Amino acid sequence: MNARQIEIFHAVMRTRSVTGAAAFLGISQPAVSKALRLAERQAGLRLFQTVKGRLLPTPEAQRLLPDAERIVSEIAAFARLTGEVRSGGAGLVRVAASSSLSITLMPKAVARFHRRHPMVRLASDMLPARETAQAVLSGQADLGLCLSPAPIPGLAVRTLPGPRMILVAPEGHPLLRKRRVQPADVLPYPLVSYGSDTYFGQVLDQAFAAVGLAREVTLHITMSMSALSHVRAGAGVAVVDGFIRHIGLPGLGLGWRAFDPSIMLPVTLMTPETGGVPQLAHAFIQVLSAELDEMSA
Repeated sequence: MNARQIEIFHAVMRTRSVTGAAAFLGISQPAVSKALRLAERQAGLRLFQTVKGRLLPTPEAQRLLPDAERIVSEIAAFARLTGEVRSGGAGLVRVAASSSLSITLMPKAVARFHRRHPMVRLASDMLPARETAQAVLSGQADLGLCLSPAPIPGLAVRTLPGPRMILVAPEGHPLLRKRRVQPADVLPYPLVSYGSDTYFGQVLDQAFAAVGLAREVTLHITMSMSALSHVRAGAGVAVVDGFIRHIGLPGLGLGWRAFDPSIMLPVTLMTPETGGVPQLAHAFIQVLSAELDEMSA
């Protein structure tokens, strides 16, 4: 039986008459009778029998009723969801993001988005930058976010303004007495930062080289969160992305200062190059942009 035949079978079972089912569904009685005959022929089962002028379901029909009710209910739910998605009221937005953005930007953006679209579900996956791009490319995510450029064929890439590099140190550290911290200020202290084989590391190497200094990294990290853990444990000071200050550094016994020269970290937004972006994903991108404006201020 197809979906329409199941719907008619269910209506007849509930009203116990062809007339009632036709009225309930808004179709003619002959259409109901024809659909039932076709359903019985396709299923190879007798579903109803007439006894003393009454239409009675067979035992086989009674066995089919629970599943018919479930299917009819799911079809109705799907129809409601289709209408809600069309109007922007419900659905699912799937986002893949690199670690720093998953921990800092995404929670704020999701909370803001949920206030505007309470019926919409979101899925957030934390992945390395390259895997984030692959998730979008394969259709597993509607959009991807990372801080490293990811030029991959098949993706539309857009740059959003992000925060700047900052220095993080334990509370009471001498560097926190400064308003801004420069490369020369960092040299006396063990440095926790990105390796020169990473995009961030290369950008910082250039900043140090521009003032005639070489960046010496004591502890190489790939995630800003791990840098905070090491700084808290006394491993040194860290120069990391400014997103990390939004997790509440004072509560961790840490402070931060702006790093000079100012290094802005643009956020790379990736979407499929073809096929378009779902309406709700567009709405989430707008929320992301607004959240980034506030976090970068």
